Amino acid sequence: MYTVDSLYQKIFADFTFSEEQEKRCKHACAMALESENLPEKSIVRSVIVAEILADLKLDDETLLATLLSDGNLEPIYPHENIIELFGKSTAKLVQGIRNLNKFKDFDVEKKSNEVQNERLRQMLLAMTSDIRIMIMKLAYRVARLRQLKNETEEIRHKIAAETELIFSPLANRLGIAQLKWELEDLSFRYLHPEQYKDIAKQLQSKRSEREEYIKTVLHTLEGMLEQSNIKAKITGRPKHIYSIWKKMQRKHLPIDELYDLRAVRIYVDSVQLCYEVLGLIHSRWNYVRDEFDDYVATPKENGYQSIHTVIIGPEGKTVEIQIRTNQMHHSAEYGIAAHWRYKEGDKTGFDENLERSISNVRQILENSEDPDIFKEISTELQSKHIYVMTPNNEIITLRQGATPLDFAYQIHTELGHRCRGAKVNGRIQPLSFTLKTGDKVEVLTIKNGEPSRNWLNPNLGYLTSTSARNKVRNWFNKQNKSENTSTGELLFNREIKRLHAESIDTSNIAKRFRHENKETFFEDIGKGRINERQLTSAIQAELKPEQSQSKQQRTFSFSAESNAIEDAKAYVIGAIHLTTNIAPCCSPKPYDDIVGYVTRGRGITVHKHDCANILNLSHDEQRRLIEVTWDKKQAEQPCFTAELQVVAFDRKGLLRDVMAMLTDLDINLIASNTQTNTQENSVEMRLTLELDYTTNLGDLLDHIEIIPNVESVSIKTE
Repeated sequence: MYTVDSLYQKIFADFTFSEEQEKRCKHACAMALESENLPEKSIVRSVIVAEILADLKLDDETLLATLLSDGNLEPIYPHENIIELFGKSTAKLVQGIRNLNKFKDFDVEKKSNEVQNERLRQMLLAMTSDIRIMIMKLAYRVARLRQLKNETEEIRHKIAAETELIFSPLANRLGIAQLKWELEDLSFRYLHPEQYKDIAKQLQSKRSEREEYIKTVLHTLEGMLEQSNIKAKITGRPKHIYSIWKKMQRKHLPIDELYDLRAVRIYVDSVQLCYEVLGLIHSRWNYVRDEFDDYVATPKENGYQSIHTVIIGPEGKTVEIQIRTNQMHHSAEYGIAAHWRYKEGDKTGFDENLERSISNVRQILENSEDPDIFKEISTELQSKHIYVMTPNNEIITLRQGATPLDFAYQIHTELGHRCRGAKVNGRIQPLSFTLKTGDKVEVLTIKNGEPSRNWLNPNLGYLTSTSARNKVRNWFNKQNKSENTSTGELLFNREIKRLHAESIDTSNIAKRFRHENKETFFEDIGKGRINERQLTSAIQAELKPEQSQSKQQRTFSFSAESNAIEDAKAYVIGAIHLTTNIAPCCSPKPYDDIVGYVTRGRGITVHKHDCANILNLSHDEQRRLIEVTWDKKQAEQPCFTAELQVVAFDRKGLLRDVMAMLTDLDINLIASNTQTNTQENSVEMRLTLELDYTTNLGDLLDHIEIIPNVESVSIKTE
């Protein structure tokens, strides 16, 4: 049984602390020991986990967070208390491991398919804001496996199966060998007890004895290479029981025919040195000719390169030696020949961003003995995906920013069409709610549902997936022509009214979209081929701000074309220093209606508003559009005022919500006038706003209109 001082010495023996740091660490030790005397709510004690991680030479903050992460402490020391006592950084680690330890919503025995298992691994990694949290989780799992001998057969099998399919591959992927071999051996012990005992018996010598043998070989090799003035890095360890069993299965060989129960790797700087080292080894020891492979001269199909040889070492025992350059090792571990994929037999897709961030951390850790390196590098794992679960715990992969409606369409087109609501983690959420990794989503449907045209409005944020939007568009495309035309006309008139643009010639707007008659124009709106953002941008482009004769401010109204064009150059509104280039596809001329597109590496290209390349942009690409003008003065003075009229049913907090939305959109409120009709329980707000020319008015109106109780929003310009 530990005391505070003895536990402190066990966990933090390798660190030199200031008096204040030592006090904090001892406080954490006292709290961890306190948890052991509390009514048991969690099986694994954090003290045991901290002992495991102390042997891995992790940084002091990780060890501190591990001590504090005991499940028994959470009711007594919630997140806010941990922040107050130990700071935000440590508290973030503690909260992260607490969340992972509480995550139980999976059953690998029901999800035998490898795609689901890989998604679960990626989901657990994506839930991890700092790679140290996953290392703590793996140590918790090692501690849990060590306790399994006292559990029932059913629990032993369940925990071991989870470990084999999920946690052992994660430890392998993160390159944490000490945790990996124990996770594999202990899970193998409970899943295949007879095979485990048989292999253990056949190995004869104990693991510690095999480790001592490897040390002897390493010492001999180091002396040989030093005498020959060859700089090299040498690592080695005996194969553990699970690894031996896997090789026996893969090669269909008994244990006495395996030559690599003991293995050594040698890393040098050049290919020439690889062969020099090989010559030294073969001149010192005999080797098994049938087990010699030169993958340097003849690489494997996946690009893997290394020289493999099996020598008859001291005491007549075989040792496998692999010789490779540092570059070959880098490729094998992190490149297309990544060892973990070969070992796991992975054939499923993977998250490139996530694997890249894991690879970066592995490379840095491998080349550093300093535990404080964790504090100096970014240990945050980046993912381009989120991983969410169905009510049956099946994992669905979606892009970052996905909504419950995206989720519904990902599962099945008809489910998306019939979707009318969603529960996220048991709570009703709007269909535009942004999902995050680990969420459990239940789709609420009606029997004969149809998609809403609002779902195609990018301003409302219902759908972020291109495939989901295409499914909605395809549904509308199948409707009859007259219905689409009628609906499109209603949508057009609604936008005209909202933007107070009744005097605009509809034909001019239609021509912007290359329609010679209004009927086909309305039909394309009804089919969703022209969305609300494109429509409001086109209407807004017909409304030109002008300099008032009586006031030195901009107002939202009609104007003649500007005469202030200099050298036929276009300017980015509000940022005239940015370079623009005329797009060759449509070659806009002065006085043409134009829009800018932010290219990747080529600055801003200027297109006509009705350029086919602009009209056919995807939802994601539309975010790269930027307002430009031929008028330099307009670009230098990008602000104008507009009056917003909001009609709503009155309720507490309505004005506050409207103000909050304007703040979120970075829009300045100049003046407001609110009139309430108590008899009808309605309210009318007139808000004077300062806008810049980059503001999409349709976007502004849509965001205000989705506020609960708001009935209508429009622009007034009198």
